[in-house]
Amino acid sequence: MTDVVISFKNGIIMLVCLSLGMILLADERVLSRQKRYLIFPQGSNVQLVYCLTIGAFAGNGDLVLGLTAALAWELPSKVDTKISKLLHRRSRSVLYPKIEAFLQSTGLDGKSCVMRALCETARREENQVGNGTFIQELFYTIFKLRDNGELFEKSEHREYDFAHQTENSCAEEYTTCPYSIYQVNF
Repeated sequence: MTDVVISFKNGIIMLVCLSLGMILLADERVLSRQKRYLIFPQGSNVQLVYCLTIGAFAGNGDLVLGLTAALAWELPSKVDTKISKLLHRRSRSVLYPKIEAFLQSTGLDGKSCVMRALCETARREENQVGNGTFIQELFYTIFKLRDNGELFEKSEHREYDFAHQTENSCAEEYTTCPYSIYQVNF
């Protein structure tokens, strides 16, 4: 009787081991599914708004001066499975001229300041990324171009690539822009 019980236990153990082996073999297959995308309703956008309000007390009444700068980006409303590698640079080729115009309106050389920012982000050490202020990291994200060999599509935008790849000192190369993006205090 004990031999039957031991044999039965050995049989159960072998059956469990075989079953586990079959389960493990079945789980080695590669699982695949479609990529998931986050999409928004048509016409959705996200806005970045900076508003500076200065209040002053004048003798006869209150005086309030407000300065506002805003940027808006359209959010994706359709799934596009064939996203181009150039999408990164296409969006920047629209953004950089807008930043240039904004800086020009403040009395700076907008083109030179954008070029200097591109130059400085390319020279930032990897161990410094993530250690700056919020504004410095935001500027780094905006002006950092991928080093994957891709260039801007239009020839008039390739000067951005040149600024990002130049080996010269950024301050000496773009002397008409007196400010570094890493020395701006907000």
